[in-house]
Amino acid sequence: MRYLVRLDDITPYMSRRRFEAVRDILDRYKIRPIIGVVPDCRDENIYAPKGERYSDIEFKELLAELTAEGWTVAQHGTNHVYSTTDGGLLGINPFSEFAGLSYDTQYTKLKQGQAELRGLGIDTTLFMAPGHSFDMNTLKALKTLGFSAVTDGLYHKPYIREGLLFIPCTLTAYDKIKDTDTICLHPNLMDDTDLRELERFLERHADEAADYDEDALRAEAVKYSPSIAHAESYTLRRRESRNRIASSKKLSNFMVYTNHKNKVIKWIKRVIYSPLLLTSKFQ
Repeated sequence: MRYLVRLDDITPYMSRRRFEAVRDILDRYKIRPIIGVVPDCRDENIYAPKGERYSDIEFKELLAELTAEGWTVAQHGTNHVYSTTDGGLLGINPFSEFAGLSYDTQYTKLKQGQAELRGLGIDTTLFMAPGHSFDMNTLKALKTLGFSAVTDGLYHKPYIREGLLFIPCTLTAYDKIKDTDTICLHPNLMDDTDLRELERFLERHADEAADYDEDALRAEAVKYSPSIAHAESYTLRRRESRNRIASSKKLSNFMVYTNHKNKVIKWIKRVIYSPLLLTSKFQ
């Protein structure tokens, strides 16, 4: 297992307190993550209260510090405002800042974001789509603008699609990481419980963390194919099933009741007890 860490929704409007708490933990374990910087954030849903934010000058200084320490910046969209209900190529979420828009519109938005980041002293070739949502027009525009990699994908290995490197990004729990993957964190939303969970994971697995290295990832990447498309679709269906289970008290109780460290015993129990789902036993 080898994993990268990415931090989403990095803006001057994020919570300084929460970001610094995550930064302290990552620094302690010498983790240098990818940070998704929103060039011109207009999404008030990810604004922290005014007293917790960075000033524009402080934020520019923060980015300079982090990049000097080896952190990698990805362009996280442009405004982080969802303007369509298109799930894009991965279909993870039914909304997007880009998917469903024309090529010219996407190109203009992405170029604007690129210029904003350059004004902050950042020139990156790595892209991070808000909502994990992008389409073929997004990829075409990214290539035209000189981007070479996307931190996304539901396969277990990096792959090349339309000339762009895609780096797998897990959307489940830490213990689901296999092969090459990326832990996706949103510092602005992390509470003390989340921080403790992150630290417990790093205590056990910090030595398996990797810095972002595009050349190394490209060297091991495979060519995108129908079999990868099928694998990503299967991964997404499993994720949706887990979400349905998590939202159902009955199914959650059933999964806990029939769980077992031995997979064979676990599935035997689930087959045997599945008729009880029609009763009130797991309410």
